[in-house]
Amino acid sequence: MLMAGTVGFYRSTLAALLLSALAACTPQQMLLSALVPDGAASVLLGNLRGIADANRRQVAELEYKGDWPALAAFAEHNIGRDSFSAEWRLVAGYARSQARDFERAAAHFAEMVRIAPDEVLGYQLLAEAQREAGRPERAVVTLERALQIDREPAQTWRLLGDAQADRGRHDAAVEAYRRALGLQAGMAPAWFGLGRSALRLGRDRDAAEALANLQRLQAPQAAELLRLLAKP
Repeated sequence: MLMAGTVGFYRSTLAALLLSALAACTPQQMLLSALVPDGAASVLLGNLRGIADANRRQVAELEYKGDWPALAAFAEHNIGRDSFSAEWRLVAGYARSQARDFERAAAHFAEMVRIAPDEVLGYQLLAEAQREAGRPERAVVTLERALQIDREPAQTWRLLGDAQADRGRHDAAVEAYRRALGLQAGMAPAWFGLGRSALRLGRDRDAAEALANLQRLQAPQAAELLRLLAKP
């Protein structure tokens, strides 16, 4: 099972996007990278009990090389030896997601949730993989399950907003983004999502509020939202 200290580390990491990746990634790719940033798998294994040093070194080496098929195969080999390891499910899901095999990533994250059902991180990762696989309705269900466990993580609400927006449910998306921002007012992705959904609903005042906050935060998303606002 995941150690509480490590889970806390990842919950704090969830609030920080890889801003430098904005120009090169789609919003969906960027969000998944935010949930599991580069180096996360090896850092996680380095802070967990029961993982041999040689395995940690192998994960770190494969991740550094960006050899995602080999990392996935290595993790899945270890899953075969310990099918109840949430840690190896995380590494396998991470590697599969980096290789853009989101269906298999989702399968691993779903097992992670089954093994560690009280850990919100697993639900968040599963929901993002489901969105990337083109199933935002499943992501909504997953995130609603996460909120039954813990309603406090702002990132869960933000991801719910994204999933609702993908479904075209922009009223529900705005509500979820507002909940996220009520918990973490400086969450730039939530302001961007709110502004984008507000524009879809014709709520120019809300969109302008989102833009002002993104500019105040000096967030790169401000330029994209300004571009959307400028569209006829």
